[in-house]
Amino acid sequence: MSSLEDEFARFESELNSIAADTPAAPKEEVDQRAIPAGKPIPSLFQPPPVLGAGAKMGGTFSQSFIPPMPQPGAVPGMFVPNQIRLAPTMAPAPKVSAVLEAGPTLYKDEELEKEPVITQTFALPQDIIAMEQKKSADIRKLNQQKNEKNKNKKAFLRCGGGQVWEDLSLAEWDPADFRIFCGDLGNEVSDELLAKAFRKYPSFQRAKVVRDSRTNKSKGYGFVSFKDADDYARAMREMDGKYVGNRPIKLRKSSWKERQFEVVAKKQKQKAKLGLW
Repeated sequence: MSSLEDEFARFESELNSIAADTPAAPKEEVDQRAIPAGKPIPSLFQPPPVLGAGAKMGGTFSQSFIPPMPQPGAVPGMFVPNQIRLAPTMAPAPKVSAVLEAGPTLYKDEELEKEPVITQTFALPQDIIAMEQKKSADIRKLNQQKNEKNKNKKAFLRCGGGQVWEDLSLAEWDPADFRIFCGDLGNEVSDELLAKAFRKYPSFQRAKVVRDSRTNKSKGYGFVSFKDADDYARAMREMDGKYVGNRPIKLRKSSWKERQFEVVAKKQKQKAKLGLW
């Protein structure tokens, strides 16, 4: 029993010697000016580490170190890891009520909406009589012009093969001209081509190719008109047998006057007097 008590006494003395050899933690000075008045100063002193009981192994003791627990009154501004920091909460945006704009206003013109006022005019009796007289005078003048035109218009009656017909195309020609009959014309010869062949003569007037009224095909002959007899004679002498188009043309004096109804009737009377008719 005395040996057990001696062992405990020796163990306690060893513990006390170890505690005496451990240096005390330095005291940290706290700046009193940085701490606002009225607030408690948190304590920064940590209690000495608690040493656990060590087992004697090979004449040495092993001790375990327990880290100090943080006190509730920690100094503000301690480092906090990013994983622990909470994301700032964003306040929801205030709800804005929808604003409805008014539709476009259609402005109407009041003057256009007004009904047109129909004004009635009254003509005097003398004005009505004057208007009727003017109207009748215009009608008489128009009728006179028509009658004069019909009187001046000459009917070109043609005779041939025992038939009589009216040829209105003769009104386009000068009745006092010198006209040449152009025969053996090709289908390719037109009025312009025929006129081009005789335009070198100064007194040349016009040229025309006779065509069928239904098919508009050339009948193979035409006429050329001259104002001067000298140009007429030169053209008859120089252009006979010359090529106009693909064929040489044949020229001779036109006998269009011999087919006039008046000329034919006069010849028939003369033949009847002579007993030839």
